[in-house]
Amino acid sequence: MNTLRQLKEELPLINKIHIKQLRLRRILGVNDTIVPADVEGTLAYVKKNTVPAKEGRKCVDGRYTSKTSRGMLARAGGDCGYVMALMAINNKKKLGMTPEQCFNIVYKVIQQRMHGPFCIHTDHHVDPETGKEHTNIHKTIIGCGHLSKAANQKFREKYDVANKDMKKVIAYVRNLAEINNNIDMVNLEGDHKEQGVLLIDSEEYTVSATDLHKMYFIYDKARDENFMRKLVKVMDIPGVTFEDMQEESDKQLQVTLHLLAKGLPLYHVTYTYKTPKVEYITTII
Repeated sequence: MNTLRQLKEELPLINKIHIKQLRLRRILGVNDTIVPADVEGTLAYVKKNTVPAKEGRKCVDGRYTSKTSRGMLARAGGDCGYVMALMAINNKKKLGMTPEQCFNIVYKVIQQRMHGPFCIHTDHHVDPETGKEHTNIHKTIIGCGHLSKAANQKFREKYDVANKDMKKVIAYVRNLAEINNNIDMVNLEGDHKEQGVLLIDSEEYTVSATDLHKMYFIYDKARDENFMRKLVKVMDIPGVTFEDMQEESDKQLQVTLHLLAKGLPLYHVTYTYKTPKVEYITTII
């Protein structure tokens, strides 16, 4: 279990940029909205919405309902987040894999060796649904902020991946999802109304992202690291270590939190048996 000091040291990008000059803030469009920390209210939410951990992965997105994702491992980008991390390692170490090959390696391990669907999501803003009709705006656009930000030329360097490569992966997984039942593409409804980020340090329990009153970004840190360790071992790619994957995954998560959760409090959630404890870590700015 990580201490608060260790967690703060592991999240250096969260508080890296803090622009104080009023004029510069206006020019850059910096959002001044800060959600005050509410440990008691968050603890009450966690107690009410704690669920046992179960198989499957999803994104950190707060719009998942308990019906579509109860107990699943929450990590940035869902299973495609692992693909992004592998793509970054591939670029840095010049391993010579294409974006599609990076995807196929992760997909095959998850589907064939770990016996589960490849989990990813879009949303109704990008993929509106009317009855049974489903129309996507463009094959290289997706309603997952982790993937779409990495596919944006403005942010590509922060994620250690080329935005053109991310667009290839998005188009590739979209095409596969239309013909492959082993890819679970969830289409999330509604707007982002998260009131904080929950960093969950437990193998046995997690927290539902939303109920009728509140919504949180969820990251299952302990479970993600254990799953990623198994994934790397089974992939068995020369030059790719668990430490490499962890480093790139952490960096990419931090960038996404800075872009999507700015101004929100970050809480550390632990459990003693089934009793949760919530500690405020920092505010993402």
